[in-house]
Amino acid sequence: MVNRRELDPEASPAAAFGAHMRRSREEQGWTQEELAEKLDYSSQHISAVETARKPPTLRFSRKLDQAFGLAGSVDSFEREWRDMRHGALLEGFPEFVTYEGRSAEIRLYEVGVVPGLLQTPEYTSALADSAVKRGAITPEQARERVAIVADRQAALVRKPPPHVFAVLDES
Repeated sequence: MVNRRELDPEASPAAAFGAHMRRSREEQGWTQEELAEKLDYSSQHISAVETARKPPTLRFSRKLDQAFGLAGSVDSFEREWRDMRHGALLEGFPEFVTYEGRSAEIRLYEVGVVPGLLQTPEYTSALADSAVKRGAITPEQARERVAIVADRQAALVRKPPPHVFAVLDES
């Protein structure tokens, strides 16, 4: 193969998706052109997703699941796409952050941890680094969490700022 680009699944969730896709394709003995024909996409699109130059879509992920017989399984591409799309966040959290950013009043209660809106960058980083050490998230997801907390805190300095009521556990 003349232009075979090596993949690093650790580079990003999109790279991991592409590596999984290539591995599955090669296990079937299919070329990119053959997979493209089965999915009704171009071979250029297959190549771009495999090498993480183009992100997969939900529709594309579902077609992969059909082609490889993975629909509804733990190894499904749709599941991987959903994990990649939401990163280290719970499903629905991005929408929550949108509403939080427009709220006039925010009420917080946490047990054992300072709420994200009140965390310092150092505190947020320590929590994220701990999750990486436990293997719960990747370093990229940790960086994403730290960035999201910083973005969420912008809601506190907007005009007019929201009223924030926080109750913290004494620990």
